[in-house]
Amino acid sequence: MTNKEKIYNIIVEKSKEFDIQNFLISRKGGITTEEVAQLLKMARPNVSFILNHLVREGKIVKIISKPVYYIEKNRLAYFLGNKVKEEMLLKDLIDFLNLRKEKECAFENIIGHDGSLKGQIEQAKAAVLYPPYGLHTLIIGPPGSGKSFFAEMMYKFSLQNGRVGPLEVLNCADYYNNPQLLMSHLFGHVKGAYTGADVDKIGLVEKADKGILFLDEVHRLPPEGQEMLFYLIDKGVYRRLGDTVERTANLMIIAATTEKPDSFLLKTFMRRIPVIIQLPSFEGRPLNEKIEIIVYLFKEEAKRLNLNIIVHPELISLLLSLQYEGNIGELKSIIQLLCSKAFLMNYETKRNFLKIDLTLLPSVYFNVGKSKTINFDKFLIISSEIEREIDKYDFYEFIAMKYNELKEKGIVEIFEIMLGDNFGKNGNHP
Repeated sequence: MTNKEKIYNIIVEKSKEFDIQNFLISRKGGITTEEVAQLLKMARPNVSFILNHLVREGKIVKIISKPVYYIEKNRLAYFLGNKVKEEMLLKDLIDFLNLRKEKECAFENIIGHDGSLKGQIEQAKAAVLYPPYGLHTLIIGPPGSGKSFFAEMMYKFSLQNGRVGPLEVLNCADYYNNPQLLMSHLFGHVKGAYTGADVDKIGLVEKADKGILFLDEVHRLPPEGQEMLFYLIDKGVYRRLGDTVERTANLMIIAATTEKPDSFLLKTFMRRIPVIIQLPSFEGRPLNEKIEIIVYLFKEEAKRLNLNIIVHPELISLLLSLQYEGNIGELKSIIQLLCSKAFLMNYETKRNFLKIDLTLLPSVYFNVGKSKTINFDKFLIISSEIEREIDKYDFYEFIAMKYNELKEKGIVEIFEIMLGDNFGKNGNHP
């Protein structure tokens, strides 16, 4: 076997590990001239000459970076298609990845899209795509379960599939004590319709024409409002408050509630809502999705603060074991509280990472047990830019193990987490 064949075979084998996102994070799947030279015990200039020859033959691709990486062309073409060139900048891969993410189905942004929410997402897709403007939908779920976010993804999915109408949002609870004002916001009014109506005003129904109207906390909508919506759904017409002129509107209504529908919605209104989607509570999610949600929430704070966040598994295990009346909303608040405390402690040192451990949790969230000092060899660095995951799958398995231990014991112990001196001077990595 010639040296050229040996070098090409090494690149082919190494490229089997290639994935764009993994490569951008860890350079996994590519190989440098120096690495090839060391593997084959060849002089670096000779390896460089052969590599460039393979590039010109169209067998491998040179990724211009520091250092330069080489990847088999067919493997790269699997991801990039006909966008592959003999030489590519690292920025080309970043741009392609960003473009691919933009084109992904909006529902892929939801944790559990291929798991516990798969059925609900299929319902949502069918509702949005149904011609001409979609099927009216009611989303049911406990507080903080992500109903508003789910509705927003339904709207983004509609845009990705050619719809051009707007999204208008009304939280019915904001006007619970003033039904007249609520009806005005929803349907509009004419001058003189009620005291204070000094000018004509269009409502959200009119603004949402050809698009989607999202009604959050719809159980706060009074019966007269439900009757007006029923008339709009049934006939496609409505009236502004105080007006005798009928107007038309074609739109999809998405409503959300924490209550049982038959306890507050009129039967005539419910009969016009063909799609009902039930979202689970945080407790009802499988363990792997709960972990993903917690990591995602920490990542959002890392972006907000533009700081890396180092999280220890004991903390995540404890967060998994707590009961949240406010579901993901309450969990998000706890994580923001942890990050704010860590940020304050870190403010004077100006380090570019935050350490998040059990010592930051308010005592109300755990039972006091025996204090321990533990050194961990598994941890997660959540980056403010591209997420760096260290031993991700081992880390997730370790969290699951600790979580199950806590459940079996029925108690939660406080662990004093010590970072020690083995963290890098720049604070980015251990």
